[in-house]
Amino acid sequence: MKKRMGFLLLFAASVICWLSFAGHEASAASKEVRFTDTNAILRGNPYSGTAFDINSGGGTSFASDPAITDFINGVKSIPSDADIVRVLIGWGDFEPTDDQWDWSRIDQLMSRVAQEGKTLEIQLLMSESPDPAEAHFAYVYPPAWLFDVKNCPYRLAPYGDGTHYTKQPIYYSEIYLGELEEAIDAFAGRYDGNAAISWVDLRAFSLFGEWGGWYDAEHFPWPDAQTRRTTLNRIVGIYENAFASTMVMMQNAGADVVTTDPAANTLAKRFTAFAYDRAAANANWGFRSDTVNSAGNWMCYNCPLAQAPWINKKERRDHIQVSEGANWDNPDIMLNNPRKIVQNALEYYHANLQGINNTSFANWDNMKNAYGEWFTLLSRYVGYRFLMAEAHYNDKVKPGGSFALSQTWVNNGVGFSPKRYPLKVIFTNPATGNAVWSGTDSAIDQRQWFKGEFHDVASTFTLPANLPLGTYDVRIAMTDAAGNPRIELPMPDGAGKTYKIGTVTVAAQADAYSAPALRNQFRIEGEDYTDASGAYGAFYAPEGGGNMLYMFDSGQWAEYASVNVAQSGAYTAEFRVSAEEGNSFRLEVDGVDVTGNIKTPNSGGYLKFRTIDRKINLTAGKHTFKLVKNSPNVWLFVNWMRFTLDNPHEFKIQAENASISSGIYLGANEFTDNDGTVGASVIDTGDWAQYDNVNIPVSGPYLFEMRYSTLAGSSPQKYKLLVDGVDVSGELTLTDTGGVNNMANQDEIVFLTAGTHSLKVVWTDAQSKVIWNWMRFSYQGSFTKKIEAEHYSMQWNIDKEDQWNGPLTGVGTGTYQDGGPVVAVDAMDKNDYMKYENIYVPYTGHYLFEFRVFSDTARSFRFEVDGDATSVQVPNTGGVGSFATVQRWVKLSEGVHNFRIVVDDAPANAKMGIDWFKFTK
Repeated sequence: MKKRMGFLLLFAASVICWLSFAGHEASAASKEVRFTDTNAILRGNPYSGTAFDINSGGGTSFASDPAITDFINGVKSIPSDADIVRVLIGWGDFEPTDDQWDWSRIDQLMSRVAQEGKTLEIQLLMSESPDPAEAHFAYVYPPAWLFDVKNCPYRLAPYGDGTHYTKQPIYYSEIYLGELEEAIDAFAGRYDGNAAISWVDLRAFSLFGEWGGWYDAEHFPWPDAQTRRTTLNRIVGIYENAFASTMVMMQNAGADVVTTDPAANTLAKRFTAFAYDRAAANANWGFRSDTVNSAGNWMCYNCPLAQAPWINKKERRDHIQVSEGANWDNPDIMLNNPRKIVQNALEYYHANLQGINNTSFANWDNMKNAYGEWFTLLSRYVGYRFLMAEAHYNDKVKPGGSFALSQTWVNNGVGFSPKRYPLKVIFTNPATGNAVWSGTDSAIDQRQWFKGEFHDVASTFTLPANLPLGTYDVRIAMTDAAGNPRIELPMPDGAGKTYKIGTVTVAAQADAYSAPALRNQFRIEGEDYTDASGAYGAFYAPEGGGNMLYMFDSGQWAEYASVNVAQSGAYTAEFRVSAEEGNSFRLEVDGVDVTGNIKTPNSGGYLKFRTIDRKINLTAGKHTFKLVKNSPNVWLFVNWMRFTLDNPHEFKIQAENASISSGIYLGANEFTDNDGTVGASVIDTGDWAQYDNVNIPVSGPYLFEMRYSTLAGSSPQKYKLLVDGVDVSGELTLTDTGGVNNMANQDEIVFLTAGTHSLKVVWTDAQSKVIWNWMRFSYQGSFTKKIEAEHYSMQWNIDKEDQWNGPLTGVGTGTYQDGGPVVAVDAMDKNDYMKYENIYVPYTGHYLFEFRVFSDTARSFRFEVDGDATSVQVPNTGGVGSFATVQRWVKLSEGVHNFRIVVDDAPANAKMGIDWFKFTK
């Protein structure tokens, strides 16, 4: 412990000393800023958020609904905490008689929705309605004239429990198809591209237009399979041809494969037979399912007949996914477990939009009160949530010169944006707020920004020659096509959807500026495969991170299509696995083996996870990744995979890759480390290894990691690091690891100078007892981030994932005093947890974590980073509400991480709370 504390004190003092100089030197030429998610709920972002049902039901149609009338007349307003307004419009509402169009009420609705800054999801009901005996549903569609005047053939089709019937058009009838095309063309001719519309639902086959599900859709009497495919493709084509700008939402309502249907007796066949493939070919379309509720886990992994989750997984990286639940007050599959609805929508469905149905104006507040914190959590994380986590720019520029802005973006939401939004940079007068200059980067593309990733973007602007000298605020905005700020961001200093990121000085002469190298990182959850054979998802990964992939036999595989790689280069591929020693698998990219056979170490037991890695090369663009099990008859779980482009702040040297050496064996294979590489061994006193032409990217302090293991019971092995012949480390000591299979890192701080150098490791006291794998050097910058404990992305209890014993099945919150009122997480029982996901960390290194806590008895909790746990001991702080700060050092790598706090114990009647935690480097 004494040696550990000595290292940490040296580390802190040396970095502070260096940064006080280096930061001053850098500030003359550039500005570095970082931002933390404000935790605000974002409202009104396109294609994202929570849905409000404007129809009041109760036997009224769109044309007669008094709630819609009150809204149009300004008597009612859309709730401020709703994002997209969902409206049911029947075919007869705009074509009451053949070729007679009535647009007036729809026009009025769109105008009012636009006035309130909302957008519409229009559910055009074009197919068949329920039995009129179900009096709660007022719509009868298609309109009567289709049958009575146009003589469209129909049948009375049973549905549900078989006691109800619907008047179902014969969908392959030319009369139905022709009139449908005419109506959709007319609607699109008037409204396609209208800014008040988010999307139009394709509801032109089966009950409610849901395309799949319900008895009638699965058993419609098609003459043959070809007629079905031709007809459904034609219906999709009608919408495809009509809507050039407005998004169309394809239905994915949850039918099962009918095994007796030879043309659609597998999920892949049904995808084609029911024209989902045609819909998916449209880049501007989305998919919706109406089945997200609390009946159980929405995602079904090992279910070969379930259509909805299969299509959701297959298309979720290319098409946004939207959903609704059942009636908000349904006691069996909604109110019985509000938390499960939200978990299903966020963690399994990855929803861009989620609705809790049939509230209208009358029950919106009742619904919010019933769902409580779970509606709030849903509102915060459904859809996309773009945060500029970091930016670098030249803060002293000149008229006619350039302004360069390098950005690091993360998406803290569970969905993604289907559209691009240009980045606008604005210089404003700090006294008046008036813009003196603005520039737009139209090349930025947010469409493939997913949770678990960070994306570096470089934008460069040419400043006008007549730009007035002075100091200005720098503001950013994501804009619509007209240049108006459109996207709300979870960033501070926001005004009118523009956000201040710093200041810039316009002077007669500009400082030299060099933009940082672009980086990239992306993550794939093991269970998020788009296709699989033998492998399947499993509930729940005990270390967090959602669920996991399970494989057992050789040849089993899981495929991940449409994986976007932002930049070409060398990547570190990390695999979070639970495995026995000798298990093996490989990773293929576009059918090419990129890793070779990966042999796993023993991860520590069943469902105990460990991270292993390999170096691979990837090219920019979309790819198909495939995990293939090589070893037979042994279990393998994969929680997640993470891919990180080689870090410009870091460099790694394999011990066996010496330019020249003396006395060292450079092919040690006694043990293969987590990265699959061999090392160096037979190292004795006086031996050395030299590495020439090593590029050090920037001058400053570096974390120097020595990766090694020793024979059990070894005495300390000692060495030093020389750069160009100069000792930069002093004598360092490697302690006993307990055996050659127990690899460990020894971390020290050294100062290095930018440029090309020779590094030399000289062993000053060694007795052939060490295996040396590699050295890694990571630049040490300064950073701090504070997170309020109640700002979790999900919470509950590990042992009660599917249970609801009231809102305190998981943690609660309370208001306390700590130099003022604070909100702290409390009511913490054993195995309660809080997740804090998508946390961006700019530097690899050791961080001091501080937790602001109270407790009336000694307790502990686990702080986990991507599954790796550190125990935090909490003393008796003096009682409930008596706060103290406890500390732990935790090592983090550069990139995006998921944190989790898990309560270890819960003595009877004991109370513990956490106000916040922060980490500092």
